Amino acid sequence: MNSSAVLLLTSAFLHAAWNAIAKHSRDKEAFLFLAMSVSNIVAAAMVLQSQVFLPGEPIIWAILAGVFEGTYLLTLSKALTQNNLGRAYAIMRGGAMLVVWIFSTLFFGETATLLQMTGAGVIFAGLLLLNIGSSVSTRNTDDQGVPVEKPLWQRVPWSWVCAVCIAGYHLSYHKALHHGAEPRSLFAVAMVISWPFLLLALGRKPSARVKKVWREQKKGIFAVGVFSFLSFVIFLYGLQVSAPGFAISLRNSSIFFAILFSFFLKESLTRVQIIGALTVGLGAIFLSWS
Repeated sequence: MNSSAVLLLTSAFLHAAWNAIAKHSRDKEAFLFLAMSVSNIVAAAMVLQSQVFLPGEPIIWAILAGVFEGTYLLTLSKALTQNNLGRAYAIMRGGAMLVVWIFSTLFFGETATLLQMTGAGVIFAGLLLLNIGSSVSTRNTDDQGVPVEKPLWQRVPWSWVCAVCIAGYHLSYHKALHHGAEPRSLFAVAMVISWPFLLLALGRKPSARVKKVWREQKKGIFAVGVFSFLSFVIFLYGLQVSAPGFAISLRNSSIFFAILFSFFLKESLTRVQIIGALTVGLGAIFLSWS
């Protein structure tokens, strides 16, 4: 297994871990705001030890990555509220893989070995199994059990919107790295751009929500902040030495870890979802051996 595969698998585990912790939070917007604030502080400390971020095209792509990161974090909180961890994570990562592979093949001239293509196909088959039965209901029931139409924002398939955002920041990071950006500096710039999006999600009176979550989940906030920073920076180092389609496909092995975390969170797992998770894990192994 090559070094890029090891980096991407490590990043996948850390990413699934912090998503699982965030899923456990009741107020996900306030929790993610605080956790990403911690991540920003860690990024700022680390970037002081890295080279200066070069102007020009890298900074343009870094800003675009930050915009996608911000919308990703906004939609992530809604996706985790709308679905259980296993289903939401599968849709987000699988949908992102589909978008990135289309773009990297059509516009970036990426090629793959037969084994890598087989691995990507196996992962995609696993994603199809994991997505069975994950559609969003358009109706709620009132106190008398009568079906009522959900508000529009609740009917949006947020996991799929989130998937597009993931693909967007993935491709933006790849282009920034291609133009010479340093991974830690790149992540720091993107996080600074994305942070106001989370502040916006808190509404008009955010202080009460933030204080309450800080008192109740301080350890989880620090864990997610550090795990988030590490998962993204390790991912960027892996992306720096690999093609975008390969990177996001292998990063999608995090779905396997998310299913395991979903089990520990005592969320309902169907037999089809378990088979799908194992299929994704098998595809990741194929894809990592180049």
